[in-house]
Amino acid sequence: MLPLYLSIEGLYSYQHKQEIDFTNLTEAGLFGIFGKVGSGKSSILEAISFALYGETERLNKQEKRTYNMLNLKSEAACIIFDFINFEQRTFRFVAQWKRRKRFEETTSLERFAYEWKNNEWMPLASADGAEVTRLTYPNFRRTIIIPQGQFKEFLELRGKDRSDMMKEIFNLNRFDLGPKVSQLQRQNNSKIELLKGALSGFETVSTEILQQKRTEFETAQQGLNELKAETSALDVELTRMAESKRLRAELAVKKQEVATLKLDEPKILQQQRDLDSYEATDRVFREVLNQTQRLNKEKEQVTFKLEQLTARKQQTLSRLEEKETQWHKIALDHQHVEQYRRESEDLKLLIYIQKQQEQKNMISKRIEDGKPHLESVQLAETTLKNNILDLESKLDSLKHKKVDTGVLLALESWYQTADTLMEKLNDISAQKDAVTIEISRIQKTFKEHGTVVNTWEQDLKQTEDKWNEQLLELQKEETHVKVQAKLSEFADNLVNGQPCPLCGSLDHPNHMVSDDASARQSELLIKKDTINKKLTALKTQFQELTRSSVLLKEKQLQVDQLVLMDSRLKKQREEHASTFRWNDFTPEDKTSFLAYKNDNILVENNIKLTEDELKDTRSKAAASQMKLEKYRATIAELEQSLVVIDSLVQQSENQLQILKAEDFAHHKESVLVTRKQEIDNRVQYLEDTYKSLTEAIQQLKTAFAAINGERAAAKEQFQNLYQQLSARQAEISASLKEHGFEDIIQVQQILQKQIHIEHTRKIVQDFNVSLQISSKQLAELEEKTKDDGYDDDMYQDRLQLHALKKEELELRIRVVGALEKECARLKVEFEKKEKLLEEYEKLLARKSNLTTLENLFRGSGFVNYVSSIHLQRLCEIANQRFHRLTRNNLSLTINESNEFEVIDFLNNGFRRSVKTLSGGQSFQASLCLALALAESIQALNNADKNFFFIDEGFGTQDAESMNTVFETLQYLHRENRIVGIISHVEELKERIPRSAYVVNDKDKGSIINYSN
Repeated sequence: MLPLYLSIEGLYSYQHKQEIDFTNLTEAGLFGIFGKVGSGKSSILEAISFALYGETERLNKQEKRTYNMLNLKSEAACIIFDFINFEQRTFRFVAQWKRRKRFEETTSLERFAYEWKNNEWMPLASADGAEVTRLTYPNFRRTIIIPQGQFKEFLELRGKDRSDMMKEIFNLNRFDLGPKVSQLQRQNNSKIELLKGALSGFETVSTEILQQKRTEFETAQQGLNELKAETSALDVELTRMAESKRLRAELAVKKQEVATLKLDEPKILQQQRDLDSYEATDRVFREVLNQTQRLNKEKEQVTFKLEQLTARKQQTLSRLEEKETQWHKIALDHQHVEQYRRESEDLKLLIYIQKQQEQKNMISKRIEDGKPHLESVQLAETTLKNNILDLESKLDSLKHKKVDTGVLLALESWYQTADTLMEKLNDISAQKDAVTIEISRIQKTFKEHGTVVNTWEQDLKQTEDKWNEQLLELQKEETHVKVQAKLSEFADNLVNGQPCPLCGSLDHPNHMVSDDASARQSELLIKKDTINKKLTALKTQFQELTRSSVLLKEKQLQVDQLVLMDSRLKKQREEHASTFRWNDFTPEDKTSFLAYKNDNILVENNIKLTEDELKDTRSKAAASQMKLEKYRATIAELEQSLVVIDSLVQQSENQLQILKAEDFAHHKESVLVTRKQEIDNRVQYLEDTYKSLTEAIQQLKTAFAAINGERAAAKEQFQNLYQQLSARQAEISASLKEHGFEDIIQVQQILQKQIHIEHTRKIVQDFNVSLQISSKQLAELEEKTKDDGYDDDMYQDRLQLHALKKEELELRIRVVGALEKECARLKVEFEKKEKLLEEYEKLLARKSNLTTLENLFRGSGFVNYVSSIHLQRLCEIANQRFHRLTRNNLSLTINESNEFEVIDFLNNGFRRSVKTLSGGQSFQASLCLALALAESIQALNNADKNFFFIDEGFGTQDAESMNTVFETLQYLHRENRIVGIISHVEELKERIPRSAYVVNDKDKGSIINYSN
């Protein structure tokens, strides 16, 4: 993550909006934020964390966090933080809240997140910083922004907590395959149990049983084929005999059928003769008789129609005369309809005039009744205005008594600052006493070792040199003794005539004689061991005194710093005391100030009550004024209505045509309404009756003309029908004479038989055809059955034999089918069994492999193993800087519990806990680990640059270590690392390339300034 911009407003001591442009600060790679204690430096880191995660180290949600974090002089707080994440995407996180009407209450915290896309800020669905940084809030504090007192947290975390942190940062949970292996084991074991159950059903399936069933099937199949051949031969014989039997039965039926047809032949011949006579008569007379009958029927209908039309003509004429008489009676009265209408309109105007008069009387009464209410409201308004003047006078008097709020705030701020300075002085005094006691304890340690602080190194060096010289002398003497012992050995091995291995001489006149060297060697070894033990003890003493010396220097430096801080605070206290400029109060006693403050609170409460009362009175006065205006407007509106009503009445009187207004002045409205209704009803009756009679007369005249026309047409139709009937009678007489009939009655008797010509003809034809076909078939059947040799008893015997053979064949087929199915089933079951056995072997092998994996991943062991690799890698990266900072005296490593330890090369490389490190060494180790962790996160996220903040932590370093630390930090810029430092130590400011300075102004709050 790389910060770009931070805006703070209303947070803690930041009363007004302050902005930090990190792009200018981060260019140098190392930058600082400096300021005095309480200036608001650490609030910058807290603002960043609060914007990203909504969390803070100082307060939790149950401690009225938003109220306590809000500046007491501010009405709202707003934090805006822009940064680039590991994916080179630009984000903005905003946190804001406001103060409510009650001073102690605030609105809920609102947090928003945006991403810079297409040259605008696009809102994100979630404002959780962990989604864009890939770090939770605790790990963010350990790796990116490290607040006060938390720098050593990662170093001193317990093994499990540190492993959990590594899992989250490096996503090591992907190596926790234990649950997946367990799930696979359960699935595999379930499959094995299922296969065991499946295989238990295949115990009766084997190769021998399958071969036995195949043999039985082949034998049964052979017997079945032989039985099928016998049955087929018997089927052929039975088919031939059944055909002979069928033909004989059919011959008997045909003989009976021909005999029956011979008996019906005379009846069919008579039907043929009747059909011929009926067909000839029907062809000549049927049509002409039908036409005559139709014409007679039409003649009767026309006659009846003429009678009806004559009666209707007479009725219509009578009704027409009646309607004309009624019309003449009403026509005279209908001429006065227009006069009746004008009289109705005048009555309507008279009714309207009376209504307007009634409304005028009602409005006049309302005006008279409303005038007293108007006077009452005017009096109330005057009273309220007087009350407002009295309250305003009272409020002005109270405001003159109110004290200066600026003076009150300045006094309260002065006393708070004085109390804070006094508390800090007491705290520094207590720290100085504790450090002095610690210095005395360290000096006592030097006395216990028989030396002093200033010369202990020279004393130990002299003692070490003395013992080293003695050890050197012993080593020389030991070498001499060894040489003598070797020469003595050569001398003892010399043989005359053989060359000496040293000089090559063949003569050895004087052999070397030596004392016992082994005893001397043992004595020298004891002395050397004693001196080495003394040197080891001296080295241990040197290391202990070195630690004590370093600690003493640190404590003395701490005392100097405390003395310096004490003098500064006393100077600040004196300067602060000199700023006391209020003559009515004393800087030592706050009693008069508290009384002054309480009086001011009382006056302010009275002012508030008076203002509320004045506001309420003004509201009532405004309401009264509105009510008065409303009454005035209403009366004016009513008076205007009276003028309008008089005008409307005059206009209506001018519109009267027949009647006069003074004639009806004393008539009631109901009388006028009744009279108008009677006239309207009379007009409506005359118009409706006149119109209906006129229409009825016209309709009757039209109907009379239509009836006359229809009656003339009917007469003409009657004449035509009479002529046609005469012609048909002459035609019938001629036909009777031509065909030899005496009269028409004979013809009618023949036609009444109603013979169906086609049906009867078909019956005759079908009989003749059937007789011919049956006779022919009878001859054919007699020819076929003449030489067939059929015997009914033999046929019955063959049927019984065939039934027995068929039953035996069906039984054989079922047996063979069952054997065939059993063979097929056994074959399929055998193949299934082979596949199940193969699958069972595979599952057993898989079970063994899964058991091996389960042992590997049990208890997150593999995850812890990967975590330890990452931690060891962090140690390797951290040691590249830690060795340089500790001059190769210390090295970081981890133990089996994933806890950090140090290898002490000053003590033969023994391991010890990191908790035994001094304050400065702990800071160095924490710094190196933080850098290593940042580098690993950068590599994990493929980030070009990485950034982290350090809050304090430099007060424990001596001058030389400080130089080494700053040299390490300055190298970070070349490694694309950016480090921000927050400190109150002014001496560090000169060593930081770029910095910002925070000043807490008592009036404006914290202000941020920059320096290059």
